[in-house]
Amino acid sequence: MSRMPRRPNATEVRIKNITACLTPALTLLSEVDNTSGTPFIQPIVKTTEALIAGIKDVKRNKDECFKLVESIHQILCAIVHAHLKSETVGSLPPALAGKSVETLQKIYTFIGIQQDGNKIKQFFRQSEVNGLLKDCYVGLDQAMEVFKIQMGLTKNYLSWSQHILMVHSLMEPRRYPTK
Repeated sequence: MSRMPRRPNATEVRIKNITACLTPALTLLSEVDNTSGTPFIQPIVKTTEALIAGIKDVKRNKDECFKLVESIHQILCAIVHAHLKSETVGSLPPALAGKSVETLQKIYTFIGIQQDGNKIKQFFRQSEVNGLLKDCYVGLDQAMEVFKIQMGLTKNYLSWSQHILMVHSLMEPRRYPTK
């Protein structure tokens, strides 16, 4: 008798979904970086890749960590949208990209702290961790507000998110099942 394959648990499914959402945006951002050389794009890509890898090892506050990393998708889509909408190639204002890098680094720090399973250390760092979590959410909100104001983005950035997924699927080579 053959055994049924193990069903992935909710955490594994959520990590897979996060990776599936962020990977196309990262691919497009890498292409933007290759063609325009805009400052801060490479650190955004590298930090997000590190977050994707690090989210798998989170031991505490998993839900908060997942929410933060899922929110990054909006920022990445806004950056791609801003690049596509800008009149000059590579003219993403440094303040926009810099704010995004700063926020991503705070999220990376928060997730790194959550990978430590030491309860005593967590107890003594509780106020620091709570402040950092608040800073992460404030940074995400501020980054989106700056993108909306300076780049004239509206609620249409969700459609850009869908557009990015579509473009990425067109860029990938077709894979046909083999028997």
